[in-house]
Amino acid sequence: VLDMEEALKPGAPTVNELHPGNYYLYDSGDHRKVRFGDAEKGLAEADFVLEQTYRSSPIEHAPTETTGCIVVPEGNDRFTCYTNTQAMFFTLDNASIILQMPGHKLHMVGGTVGGGFGGKVDVTVEPVAILAAKLTGRPVSFIYSREEEMQISSPRAAETITLKDGVMKDGRITARKVTGYTDAGAYSRHSPYGAQKGAAHYPGPYTIPNVWIDTYCVYTNRTPSSAMRGFGVTIADFALEVQMDKLARLIGMDPLEFRFINAYRDGDMKAHRQSTEGAALIECMQEASRLADWPVAERFMKMSSYKQEA
Repeated sequence: VLDMEEALKPGAPTVNELHPGNYYLYDSGDHRKVRFGDAEKGLAEADFVLEQTYRSSPIEHAPTETTGCIVVPEGNDRFTCYTNTQAMFFTLDNASIILQMPGHKLHMVGGTVGGGFGGKVDVTVEPVAILAAKLTGRPVSFIYSREEEMQISSPRAAETITLKDGVMKDGRITARKVTGYTDAGAYSRHSPYGAQKGAAHYPGPYTIPNVWIDTYCVYTNRTPSSAMRGFGVTIADFALEVQMDKLARLIGMDPLEFRFINAYRDGDMKAHRQSTEGAALIECMQEASRLADWPVAERFMKMSSYKQEA
């Protein structure tokens, strides 16, 4: 099964026997959720409701230097691993667990990484090379070819995000309801964490009084996905900001002024129940409007992140 929606249908082939239903199982259940206020009530009270679905495809990191390592036996069952990993101690811990070797027997040596973008966080080549060095007693080099890098390394996950927003004629967002799906591939690398980050991020830098969010990490028979440049947030940002533009057009408002109305101010309560501190979105938009010569009403140019206007 190669499609998330197909993987979630009743009777779909089980991709990972540890996770029946093809959902990644978090400690709290089969998804991450955020509940703040009453989203259904906020949608019912809105002058307009807009529901849109956004989809993204997997993206390969394509670093100049492909993933690889060189392992040298040092005697006394110790090994030195010269690796271009982005996560030295994560690699040490996981290689130790996979090979059932004490961590003090493994010496990881890193250096300048020739491009990673998140793709060299996963532990793939090191355990194999260490095992080969152990079995042969000889130094071992295991470096992906470009073809192997494209086929085996973990891409950015494909995502499907449905946003449903309620908005008033004066520009205030009354509610946001989100269902997000992240394609983990056949095994979970870092994608479950990406789905969790998305759950916290979907309100964006905007004060929305009623929020309902469910995010799922879904198993399919595809290459396992993982970290890439702000994973869990990048595609969420794309979806919510395109949604903001569409909401502004729906009510006939300038998209920048629409964002001024809904922007975080210091002291605002976020949907995950953290009080906003150090907000600067309003000031950033004011400066951006000046630099871009984008006309904005004077009342928005007088706004501040540090005080609430009547």
